[in-house]
Amino acid sequence: MATVKRSQGKGIRERFLYTNLTEDEHKKISQYCRDNHISISQFFADLLLQEAGKSKERPQKLTLEIELTPAEHEKLEQLTRLHKKESVSDFVRELLEPELRIQRLHAPTKTKHVRYYFSDEEHELVTKHMKALGKSPSNYPAILALRAIGKTAKKSAK
Repeated sequence: MATVKRSQGKGIRERFLYTNLTEDEHKKISQYCRDNHISISQFFADLLLQEAGKSKERPQKLTLEIELTPAEHEKLEQLTRLHKKESVSDFVRELLEPELRIQRLHAPTKTKHVRYYFSDEEHELVTKHMKALGKSPSNYPAILALRAIGKTAKKSAK
């Protein structure tokens, strides 16, 4: 994530959106922003503007690692066979699909609201993008922020 201040653009940044962060998420993001000498508002706005410029049409591959006992692993393979799936991945995907189809995601979590600002043009671009993806402006930015911080941490560890 770049630490360069974004250009002023044509309008004043008086439009805003909120995102919800848990206390731990807020601490991680605040520390990242302090380390990179940017405001939290700039961090969220930059992430969303960058994301709005990307195409999300192509599927992404996700690899999960699950620790199972040998007995649990065998049971999972048997369930895969009994459900007539080609692979454990296909079986797990079938189990997850109903949850992934849910339009509104809710979980009982205590959060705080963090405001981030846009110009009128930026606000329109970002809100159209999130609406097209069916993403919540109160949760999606937090996911992007934690993903960006995680990528930065991985690069630093190398």
